[in-house]
Amino acid sequence: MANTILEEDVFPIVGWAGPGDNMIRDDVMAGMAQAGFTVSHSSAGPALDAVLQALDVAHHNGVRLLLVHPAYHVGDDFKFTQKRKKEVKQLVEKIREHPGLYGYHLRDEPRFHLLPLLAEVGDFIRALDPYHLIYINHFPPTRGWGAPTVEWFWREYIRLSRPQMLSYDHYCITIGTNEDLEKGRGQPNVFPDHKIIVKPDYFECLDLLRALSSHYSIPFWAFTCSVRHGAYPPPTEGHIRFQLFNNLAYGAKGLQYFTYAHDQAMVRPDGSTTETWELARQINAEIHTLAPVLRRLRNVGVFHNGSLWSGTRRLQKSGEPLNVNVLGDQVTAGFFLDEHDLRYVLVVNANPCAWARITIEVNVKEEKLYGVDPRDRTVREIWPPNPKAQLIALSPGEGKLFQIGGQGQAKNF
Repeated sequence: MANTILEEDVFPIVGWAGPGDNMIRDDVMAGMAQAGFTVSHSSAGPALDAVLQALDVAHHNGVRLLLVHPAYHVGDDFKFTQKRKKEVKQLVEKIREHPGLYGYHLRDEPRFHLLPLLAEVGDFIRALDPYHLIYINHFPPTRGWGAPTVEWFWREYIRLSRPQMLSYDHYCITIGTNEDLEKGRGQPNVFPDHKIIVKPDYFECLDLLRALSSHYSIPFWAFTCSVRHGAYPPPTEGHIRFQLFNNLAYGAKGLQYFTYAHDQAMVRPDGSTTETWELARQINAEIHTLAPVLRRLRNVGVFHNGSLWSGTRRLQKSGEPLNVNVLGDQVTAGFFLDEHDLRYVLVVNANPCAWARITIEVNVKEEKLYGVDPRDRTVREIWPPNPKAQLIALSPGEGKLFQIGGQGQAKNF
Protein backbone atom coordinates (compact mmCIF):
# COMPACT_ATOMS: atom_id res chain seq x y z
CA MET A 1 0.00 0.00 0.00
CA ALA A 2 1.25 3.48 -0.89
CA ASN A 3 2.35 5.76 1.95
CA THR A 4 1.66 8.92 -0.05
CA ILE A 5 -0.27 9.68 -3.19
CA LEU A 6 2.93 10.00 -5.23
CA GLU A 7 3.68 6.34 -4.53
CA GLU A 8 0.46 5.22 -6.20
CA ASP A 9 0.87 3.41 -9.49
CA VAL A 10 -0.54 6.29 -11.54
CA PHE A 11 1.53 8.67 -13.65
CA PRO A 12 0.34 12.23 -12.87
CA ILE A 13 -0.69 14.27 -15.91
CA VAL A 14 -2.19 17.54 -14.72
CA GLY A 15 -4.62 19.83 -16.49
CA TRP A 16 -3.65 23.17 -14.95
CA ALA A 17 -6.48 25.69 -14.65
CA GLY A 18 -8.82 22.76 -15.12
CA PRO A 19 -12.62 22.81 -14.94
CA GLY A 20 -13.89 24.85 -12.02
CA ASP A 21 -17.17 25.65 -10.31
CA ASN A 22 -20.12 24.77 -12.57
CA MET A 23 -17.80 23.24 -15.20
CA ILE A 24 -17.05 20.40 -12.78
CA ARG A 25 -19.76 18.16 -14.14
CA ASP A 26 -19.93 14.65 -15.54
CA ASP A 27 -19.50 15.40 -19.24
CA VAL A 28 -16.52 17.70 -18.76
CA MET A 29 -14.70 15.53 -16.23
CA ALA A 30 -15.32 12.36 -18.24
CA GLY A 31 -13.78 14.12 -21.24
CA MET A 32 -10.77 15.05 -19.16
CA ALA A 33 -10.19 11.44 -18.16
CA GLN A 34 -10.70 10.34 -21.77
CA ALA A 35 -7.87 12.66 -22.80
CA GLY A 36 -5.53 10.97 -20.33
CA PHE A 37 -5.51 13.59 -17.58
CA THR A 38 -5.36 12.04 -14.11
CA VAL A 39 -5.34 15.29 -12.12
CA SER A 40 -7.30 18.52 -12.52
CA HIS A 41 -6.01 21.72 -10.97
CA SER A 42 -9.43 23.10 -10.01
CA SER A 43 -11.37 25.42 -7.75
CA ALA A 44 -14.90 24.64 -6.63
CA GLY A 45 -15.36 27.84 -4.61
CA PRO A 46 -15.24 28.30 -0.84
CA ALA A 47 -18.38 26.41 0.20
CA LEU A 48 -17.79 22.93 1.65
CA ASP A 49 -20.88 21.46 -0.04
CA ALA A 50 -19.59 22.65 -3.44
CA VAL A 51 -16.13 21.21 -2.74
CA LEU A 52 -17.53 17.81 -1.76
CA GLN A 53 -19.80 17.78 -4.81
CA ALA A 54 -16.83 18.59 -7.08
CA LEU A 55 -14.75 15.80 -5.51
CA ASP A 56 -17.66 13.38 -6.02
CA VAL A 57 -17.98 14.26 -9.71
CA ALA A 58 -14.23 14.08 -10.29
CA HIS A 59 -13.91 10.69 -8.62
CA HIS A 60 -16.96 9.29 -10.43
CA ASN A 61 -15.29 10.14 -13.75
CA GLY A 62 -11.77 8.93 -12.96
CA VAL A 63 -10.07 12.27 -12.20
CA ARG A 64 -8.72 13.64 -8.92
CA LEU A 65 -8.59 17.28 -7.91
CA LEU A 66 -5.53 19.31 -7.05
CA LEU A 67 -7.77 21.60 -5.05
CA VAL A 68 -7.50 25.38 -5.09
CA HIS A 69 -9.28 26.87 -2.04
CA PRO A 70 -9.20 30.32 -0.42
CA ALA A 71 -8.76 28.87 3.08
CA TYR A 72 -5.14 27.84 2.44
CA HIS A 73 -4.22 29.82 -0.67
CA VAL A 74 -1.17 31.84 0.38
CA GLY A 75 -1.68 35.19 -1.29
CA ASP A 76 0.67 38.11 -0.80
CA ASP A 77 -1.45 39.40 2.12
CA PHE A 78 -2.14 35.98 3.69
CA LYS A 79 -2.01 35.83 7.52
CA PHE A 80 -2.00 32.42 9.18
CA THR A 81 -4.07 33.43 12.17
CA GLN A 82 -5.72 31.09 14.66
CA LYS A 83 -9.03 31.73 12.91
CA ARG A 84 -7.50 30.76 9.58
CA LYS A 85 -5.91 27.64 11.08
CA LYS A 86 -9.29 26.55 12.42
CA GLU A 87 -10.85 27.09 8.99
CA VAL A 88 -8.13 25.05 7.27
CA LYS A 89 -8.35 22.28 9.86
CA GLN A 90 -12.12 21.95 9.45
CA LEU A 91 -11.81 21.79 5.65
CA VAL A 92 -8.96 19.28 5.59
CA GLU A 93 -10.68 16.99 8.07
CA LYS A 94 -13.78 16.94 5.87
CA ILE A 95 -12.02 16.12 2.59
CA ARG A 96 -8.83 14.19 3.44
CA GLU A 97 -10.52 10.78 3.09
CA HIS A 98 -12.22 11.59 -0.19
CA PRO A 99 -11.02 9.42 -3.12
CA GLY A 100 -11.41 12.36 -5.50
CA LEU A 101 -8.72 14.42 -3.75
CA TYR A 102 -5.16 14.58 -5.09
CA GLY A 103 -3.73 17.46 -3.11
CA TYR A 104 -3.78 21.02 -1.87
CA HIS A 105 -2.61 23.90 -4.07
CA LEU A 106 -0.98 26.48 -1.79
CA ARG A 107 0.48 28.98 -4.22
CA ASP A 108 1.66 29.57 -7.78
CA GLU A 109 4.98 31.31 -8.40
CA PRO A 110 5.86 32.66 -4.93
CA ARG A 111 8.75 35.01 -4.41
CA PHE A 112 11.50 34.19 -1.94
CA HIS A 113 10.08 36.07 1.07
CA LEU A 114 6.95 33.87 1.09
CA LEU A 115 8.82 30.58 1.47
CA PRO A 116 8.75 30.48 5.32
CA LEU A 117 5.01 31.15 5.38
CA LEU A 118 4.36 28.52 2.72
CA ALA A 119 6.38 26.03 4.77
CA GLU A 120 4.31 26.82 7.86
CA VAL A 121 1.01 26.32 6.05
CA GLY A 122 2.27 23.19 4.33
CA ASP A 123 3.45 21.67 7.62
CA PHE A 124 0.08 22.42 9.22
CA ILE A 125 -1.84 20.64 6.46
CA ARG A 126 0.64 17.75 6.29
CA ALA A 127 0.16 17.08 10.01
CA LEU A 128 -3.57 16.70 9.32
CA ASP A 129 -3.18 14.80 6.04
CA PRO A 130 0.23 13.23 5.39
CA TYR A 131 -1.04 11.26 2.38
CA HIS A 132 -2.06 13.91 -0.17
CA LEU A 133 0.16 16.30 -2.08
CA ILE A 134 1.12 19.74 -0.81
CA TYR A 135 1.52 21.55 -4.14
CA ILE A 136 3.51 24.72 -4.81
CA ASN A 137 4.52 25.66 -8.35
CA HIS A 138 7.45 27.99 -8.98
CA PHE A 139 8.68 30.54 -11.47
CA PRO A 140 11.23 29.22 -13.99
CA PRO A 141 14.65 28.83 -12.34
CA THR A 142 16.21 31.63 -14.34
CA ARG A 143 16.84 33.93 -11.34
CA GLY A 144 16.41 34.02 -7.58
CA TRP A 145 13.01 35.74 -7.43
CA GLY A 146 14.13 37.66 -4.35
CA ALA A 147 16.88 35.25 -3.28
CA PRO A 148 20.55 36.04 -3.99
CA THR A 149 20.79 33.20 -6.53
CA VAL A 150 18.66 30.56 -8.22
CA GLU A 151 20.39 27.83 -6.23
CA TRP A 152 19.74 29.59 -2.93
CA PHE A 153 16.04 29.94 -3.70
CA TRP A 154 15.61 26.22 -4.38
CA ARG A 155 17.83 25.02 -1.54
CA GLU A 156 15.95 27.18 0.96
CA TYR A 157 12.61 26.05 -0.43
CA ILE A 158 13.62 22.41 -0.03
CA ARG A 159 15.05 22.99 3.45
CA LEU A 160 11.99 24.86 4.72
CA SER A 161 9.15 23.01 3.03
CA ARG A 162 10.54 19.46 2.66
CA PRO A 163 8.38 19.14 -0.48
CA GLN A 164 7.10 15.84 -1.83
CA MET A 165 7.88 17.02 -5.37
CA LEU A 166 9.39 19.99 -7.21
CA SER A 167 7.40 21.91 -9.80
CA TYR A 168 8.17 24.87 -12.04
CA ASP A 169 6.80 26.37 -15.24
CA HIS A 170 8.84 27.57 -18.19
CA TYR A 171 6.93 28.06 -21.42
CA CYS A 172 9.73 27.86 -23.89
CA ILE A 173 8.31 28.25 -27.43
CA THR A 174 7.65 31.82 -28.52
CA ILE A 175 6.96 33.69 -31.73
CA GLY A 176 10.09 35.56 -32.76
CA THR A 177 10.33 38.97 -34.37
CA ASN A 178 11.91 39.13 -37.81
CA GLU A 179 14.91 40.86 -36.28
CA ASP A 180 15.36 38.18 -33.60
CA LEU A 181 14.93 35.38 -36.13
CA GLU A 182 17.59 36.81 -38.44
CA LYS A 183 19.94 37.53 -35.57
CA GLY A 184 19.59 33.98 -34.29
CA ARG A 185 19.65 32.21 -37.64
CA GLY A 186 21.91 29.18 -37.38
CA GLN A 187 21.44 28.81 -33.60
CA PRO A 188 19.94 25.45 -32.55
CA ASN A 189 17.03 27.08 -30.70
CA VAL A 190 15.91 29.34 -33.58
CA PHE A 191 13.58 28.08 -36.32
CA PRO A 192 13.19 30.95 -38.81
CA ASP A 193 11.06 29.00 -41.30
CA HIS A 194 8.44 28.52 -38.60
CA LYS A 195 8.93 31.93 -36.96
CA ILE A 196 9.54 30.44 -33.52
CA ILE A 197 12.32 30.64 -30.97
CA VAL A 198 12.80 28.17 -28.13
CA LYS A 199 14.11 30.03 -25.10
CA PRO A 200 17.85 29.32 -24.96
CA ASP A 201 17.80 28.54 -21.22
CA TYR A 202 15.13 25.83 -21.58
CA PHE A 203 17.50 22.88 -21.15
CA GLU A 204 19.55 24.69 -18.53
CA CYS A 205 16.44 24.99 -16.34
CA LEU A 206 15.55 21.34 -16.87
CA ASP A 207 19.06 20.27 -15.93
CA LEU A 208 18.99 22.28 -12.70
CA LEU A 209 15.76 20.59 -11.62
CA ARG A 210 17.14 17.21 -12.70
CA ALA A 211 20.20 17.81 -10.51
CA LEU A 212 18.14 18.95 -7.51
CA SER A 213 15.81 16.01 -7.93
CA SER A 214 18.69 13.56 -8.03
CA HIS A 215 20.60 15.13 -5.12
CA TYR A 216 17.62 15.39 -2.76
CA SER A 217 15.75 12.28 -4.03
CA ILE A 218 12.64 14.38 -4.72
CA PRO A 219 10.75 13.86 -8.00
CA PHE A 220 10.13 16.85 -10.23
CA TRP A 221 7.27 17.82 -12.52
CA ALA A 222 7.40 20.14 -15.53
CA PHE A 223 5.04 21.78 -18.00
CA THR A 224 4.06 22.11 -21.60
CA CYS A 225 2.34 25.22 -22.91
CA SER A 226 -1.03 24.22 -24.36
CA VAL A 227 -2.80 27.54 -24.89
CA ARG A 228 -2.15 30.55 -27.10
CA HIS A 229 -1.38 33.65 -25.04
CA GLY A 230 1.02 36.58 -25.15
CA ALA A 231 3.96 35.71 -27.41
CA TYR A 232 3.18 31.99 -27.19
CA PRO A 233 1.73 30.52 -30.38
CA PRO A 234 -1.13 28.02 -30.70
CA PRO A 235 0.56 24.74 -29.80
CA THR A 236 1.14 22.15 -32.50
CA GLU A 237 1.63 18.45 -31.85
CA GLY A 238 5.36 18.98 -32.31
CA HIS A 239 5.43 21.82 -29.77
CA ILE A 240 3.63 19.74 -27.15
CA ARG A 241 5.69 16.62 -27.78
CA PHE A 242 8.95 18.60 -27.70
CA GLN A 243 8.21 19.91 -24.21
CA LEU A 244 6.69 16.76 -22.69
CA PHE A 245 9.27 14.32 -24.02
CA ASN A 246 12.23 16.53 -23.16
CA ASN A 247 10.78 16.77 -19.63
CA LEU A 248 10.70 12.97 -19.53
CA ALA A 249 14.22 12.66 -20.95
CA TYR A 250 15.45 14.78 -18.04
CA GLY A 251 13.68 12.46 -15.59
CA ALA A 252 10.38 14.25 -14.85
CA LYS A 253 7.92 12.04 -12.92
CA GLY A 254 4.89 14.22 -13.56
CA LEU A 255 3.67 16.34 -16.49
CA GLN A 256 1.48 19.42 -16.56
CA TYR A 257 -0.41 21.27 -19.28
CA PHE A 258 -0.95 25.02 -19.06
CA THR A 259 -3.88 25.18 -19.51
CA TYR A 260 -6.88 22.84 -19.73
CA ALA A 261 -10.13 24.81 -19.32
CA HIS A 262 -8.81 28.35 -19.07
CA ASP A 263 -9.32 30.49 -22.18
CA GLN A 264 -10.83 27.55 -24.09
CA ALA A 265 -7.46 25.82 -24.32
CA MET A 266 -8.85 22.28 -24.54
CA VAL A 267 -12.48 22.43 -23.44
CA ARG A 268 -15.09 25.14 -23.91
CA PRO A 269 -17.71 26.09 -21.30
CA ASP A 270 -20.33 24.03 -23.18
CA GLY A 271 -18.12 20.93 -22.81
CA SER A 272 -17.04 20.70 -26.44
CA THR A 273 -13.34 20.14 -27.03
CA THR A 274 -10.74 21.83 -29.20
CA GLU A 275 -8.05 20.50 -31.54
CA THR A 276 -5.54 20.81 -28.71
CA TRP A 277 -7.62 18.39 -26.61
CA GLU A 278 -7.33 15.79 -29.37
CA LEU A 279 -3.56 16.29 -29.57
CA ALA A 280 -3.28 15.85 -25.81
CA ARG A 281 -5.43 12.72 -25.91
CA GLN A 282 -3.14 11.06 -28.44
CA ILE A 283 0.11 12.06 -26.73
CA ASN A 284 -1.11 11.25 -23.21
CA ALA A 285 -2.21 7.76 -24.30
CA GLU A 286 1.33 7.10 -25.49
CA ILE A 287 2.86 8.45 -22.26
CA HIS A 288 0.55 6.36 -20.08
CA THR A 289 1.56 3.25 -22.02
CA LEU A 290 5.25 3.96 -21.37
CA ALA A 291 4.68 5.22 -17.80
CA PRO A 292 5.01 1.85 -16.02
CA VAL A 293 8.51 1.60 -17.50
CA LEU A 294 9.42 5.25 -16.95
CA ARG A 295 8.25 5.25 -13.32
CA ARG A 296 10.78 2.59 -12.34
CA LEU A 297 13.75 4.19 -14.14
CA ARG A 298 16.22 6.59 -12.55
CA ASN A 299 17.83 9.26 -14.69
CA VAL A 300 21.64 9.09 -14.72
CA GLY A 301 22.49 11.72 -17.33
CA VAL A 302 21.28 13.76 -20.28
CA PHE A 303 23.34 14.53 -23.36
CA HIS A 304 22.92 16.27 -26.72
CA ASN A 305 24.53 15.98 -30.12
CA GLY A 306 25.10 18.64 -32.77
CA SER A 307 25.22 22.32 -31.80
CA LEU A 308 25.03 22.59 -28.02
CA TRP A 309 22.38 24.70 -26.28
CA SER A 310 23.09 26.61 -23.09
CA GLY A 311 23.51 24.25 -20.13
CA THR A 312 23.83 21.04 -22.18
CA ARG A 313 26.54 18.39 -22.45
CA ARG A 314 27.79 16.71 -25.58
CA LEU A 315 27.13 13.02 -26.17
CA GLN A 316 30.66 11.71 -26.65
CA LYS A 317 31.51 8.99 -29.11
CA SER A 318 30.70 5.55 -27.81
CA GLY A 319 33.07 4.98 -24.97
CA GLU A 320 32.40 3.64 -21.52
CA PRO A 321 30.16 3.80 -19.63
CA LEU A 322 27.42 4.72 -22.13
CA ASN A 323 28.69 2.85 -25.18
CA VAL A 324 26.03 4.58 -27.26
CA ASN A 325 26.33 7.21 -29.95
CA VAL A 326 23.69 9.15 -31.88
CA LEU A 327 24.46 10.42 -35.39
CA GLY A 328 22.41 12.71 -37.60
CA ASP A 329 19.95 15.43 -36.65
CA GLN A 330 19.88 17.06 -33.26
CA VAL A 331 18.39 15.10 -30.35
CA THR A 332 18.20 14.98 -26.59
CA ALA A 333 19.35 11.64 -25.15
CA GLY A 334 18.25 10.91 -21.59
CA PHE A 335 19.96 7.87 -20.05
CA PHE A 336 18.36 5.76 -17.34
CA LEU A 337 18.96 2.66 -15.22
CA ASP A 338 16.28 0.29 -13.98
CA GLU A 339 16.27 -1.63 -10.69
CA HIS A 340 18.65 -4.18 -12.22
CA ASP A 341 20.96 -1.49 -13.68
CA LEU A 342 19.80 -2.31 -17.20
CA ARG A 343 20.32 0.79 -19.37
CA TYR A 344 17.66 2.70 -21.28
CA VAL A 345 17.85 5.79 -23.47
CA LEU A 346 14.98 8.13 -24.31
CA VAL A 347 15.86 9.90 -27.56
CA VAL A 348 13.90 13.08 -28.34
CA ASN A 349 13.85 15.10 -31.55
CA ALA A 350 15.22 18.50 -30.52
CA ASN A 351 13.31 20.18 -33.34
CA PRO A 352 9.65 20.96 -32.51
CA CYS A 353 8.83 21.75 -36.16
CA ALA A 354 10.52 19.23 -38.47
CA TRP A 355 11.29 15.52 -38.73
CA ALA A 356 14.67 14.18 -37.61
CA ARG A 357 16.66 11.29 -39.07
CA ILE A 358 19.19 9.70 -36.73
CA THR A 359 21.24 6.56 -36.30
CA ILE A 360 21.79 5.02 -32.86
CA GLU A 361 24.99 3.02 -32.52
CA VAL A 362 25.73 0.49 -29.76
CA ASN A 363 29.42 -0.30 -29.42
CA VAL A 364 29.44 -3.35 -27.19
CA LYS A 365 29.82 -6.66 -28.96
CA GLU A 366 27.36 -8.71 -26.93
CA GLU A 367 24.64 -6.05 -26.59
CA LYS A 368 21.63 -5.36 -28.76
CA LEU A 369 19.37 -2.33 -29.04
CA TYR A 370 15.66 -2.89 -28.40
CA GLY A 371 12.73 -0.54 -28.82
CA VAL A 372 10.07 -0.11 -26.11
CA ASP A 373 6.85 -0.12 -28.13
CA PRO A 374 4.65 2.91 -27.21
CA ARG A 375 1.55 0.88 -28.08
CA ASP A 376 1.98 -1.78 -25.40
CA ARG A 377 5.46 -1.21 -23.83
CA THR A 378 6.68 -4.54 -25.21
CA VAL A 379 10.47 -4.65 -25.58
CA ARG A 380 10.92 -5.52 -29.24
CA GLU A 381 13.83 -6.24 -31.51
CA ILE A 382 13.94 -3.29 -33.85
CA TRP A 383 13.31 -3.71 -37.56
CA PRO A 384 15.12 -3.93 -39.91
CA PRO A 385 17.28 -6.15 -37.66
CA ASN A 386 20.56 -4.29 -37.28
CA PRO A 387 21.31 -4.36 -33.55
CA LYS A 388 24.42 -2.18 -33.77
CA ALA A 389 23.39 0.82 -35.88
CA GLN A 390 19.68 1.54 -36.13
CA LEU A 391 18.27 4.19 -38.46
CA ILE A 392 15.29 5.98 -36.87
CA ALA A 393 12.93 8.74 -38.00
CA LEU A 394 11.38 11.00 -35.35
CA SER A 395 8.45 13.31 -35.97
CA PRO A 396 8.69 16.89 -34.57
CA GLY A 397 9.37 16.69 -30.84
CA GLU A 398 8.84 12.92 -30.79
CA GLY A 399 10.57 10.74 -28.21
CA LYS A 400 11.35 7.02 -28.42
CA LEU A 401 12.50 4.80 -25.58
CA PHE A 402 15.14 2.12 -26.15
CA GLN A 403 16.56 -0.65 -23.98
CA ILE A 404 20.29 -1.28 -24.30
CA GLY A 405 21.19 -4.92 -23.82
CA GLY A 406 19.18 -7.48 -21.89
CA GLN A 407 16.47 -9.49 -23.59
CA GLY A 408 13.66 -8.59 -25.97
CA GLN A 409 10.14 -9.97 -25.82
CA ALA A 410 9.06 -9.81 -29.46
CA LYS A 411 10.24 -9.08 -32.99
CA ASN A 412 9.51 -6.35 -35.52
CA PHE A 413 9.28 -3.11 -33.56
